[in-house]
Amino acid sequence: MMKKLSLTTVAFFMIFCVIAQQDFIMYNLRNVPQSIYSNPSNRFNGKFYIGLPALSSNYFSLSNSGFAYSDAFEERNGDLYLDFDNLINTMEDNNYLSFNLKVDLLSFGFNINDRTQLTVNVTENANFRLTYNKDLFRFIYKGNAGFGSSEANFEGLGLNLNHYREYGIGVSHQLTKKLRLGIKGKYLYGMENIYSEESNIKIQTDPQTFAIKGSADLTLRTTGFQEVDENEGAMEYFSGRDNKGWGLDFGANYELNEKWSFNASVIDIGYITWKDYTKSYSNDGEPYNYRGVDIDILDAQSPGDETSFDRVLDSLQEAFNLVEKEGEEYKSALASRIYMGANYKLNDQTVAGGILHTEFFQGDIRPALSLNINRQMTKWISLSAAYTLINRSYNNLGLGLVLDPGPVQFYIVSDNVLGAIQPQHARHAQVRFGLNLIFGRTKTKEFHTHFHGVIPNKSSDASEEGNSDSEAPPANEE
Repeated sequence: MMKKLSLTTVAFFMIFCVIAQQDFIMYNLRNVPQSIYSNPSNRFNGKFYIGLPALSSNYFSLSNSGFAYSDAFEERNGDLYLDFDNLINTMEDNNYLSFNLKVDLLSFGFNINDRTQLTVNVTENANFRLTYNKDLFRFIYKGNAGFGSSEANFEGLGLNLNHYREYGIGVSHQLTKKLRLGIKGKYLYGMENIYSEESNIKIQTDPQTFAIKGSADLTLRTTGFQEVDENEGAMEYFSGRDNKGWGLDFGANYELNEKWSFNASVIDIGYITWKDYTKSYSNDGEPYNYRGVDIDILDAQSPGDETSFDRVLDSLQEAFNLVEKEGEEYKSALASRIYMGANYKLNDQTVAGGILHTEFFQGDIRPALSLNINRQMTKWISLSAAYTLINRSYNNLGLGLVLDPGPVQFYIVSDNVLGAIQPQHARHAQVRFGLNLIFGRTKTKEFHTHFHGVIPNKSSDASEEGNSDSEAPPANEE
């Protein structure tokens, strides 16, 4: 039974190993409108853009800092074996995994004037984040034998699952010749959530009776997973629940000189307040002694009785002294991120740079470093490459392609293409792709990079509409 549980648990974590969360290459693709999702001060080159519904931006990422597939499984004589010892030795004391899915339902943007640009987006978001420690896997593998007379300590376990919709409005403004600032406000509508406010679990298995003993100081809150009002229709679900929140993004681009530029952003400062269909489970540290579930409760029940699943939950709740409450309002914070970057212009077509990224989740700080190079190959083709250190992983090579003949723009970027080539060694991978329609772009005689923030003076060339501007825009204007 323990072996089956171990295999099931590892298989679950393997799902999240193959493919991660950040957006390093897209951060510097300033001529792609979706780069504002990483830095709201970025500005696309054009007077107006519209993203094709459900096609303009599709983002998918998975990450596991604890181990990769190759750390858990070993091939011997053509057979595959689970190497739990190596798996545990590979882990740090505290590890995390995450999943993210983002789809733009609607997006567009336009110039208010020569210095200011406004963007709007409606984005569906689903994300999952779990913090786990090495003791959890040691206990699954060896039970109490792996701890001697000591307890297994699962302190720091954290869980956050979100399904919400974002309605965003952003403004990017050229404040001075060298400095461009951006801000984005977001109204958040929540649908489902699981959120652990605190967790301090200690557990021990009796070597004679195999009974589970221990204590737990935890609070787990959920929204939208219990039975809902039978009169709630689709419109009520998608827009009528009282689960609302707010978020803010900030960003800045500073042009030091013709060669050097610096940038920074703070993303996802905010929270959602959950009110509808809420339920919480908590234990204030009281000890428990759990010996299993009575098999009789799994027998078929007569109509009107509780289902077997409900009775198992009741048994678990009673055994672990969990107090259940319904209807309590609570808040869950977004996982905030900070980007800090520097770019150096090698020539008119090529820019090299670096990005330091930090994510904050339930008290944990998760850093990453990315080095990148971007080149404008032709007027409508640009390529990007990046090398990233993340999740204690050093084999993350990213690539990006933008095809921009106008007015159609197609882009696809991934921060770790090796995750697709060698998934067994990957702890991090990610992909974003989409289609935009961009109108009123500056037309130039030569092609120049848009990664650095400076493009040719549009006063020297006619625009696509056949008009010329008598005055050049400030630096960073595109």
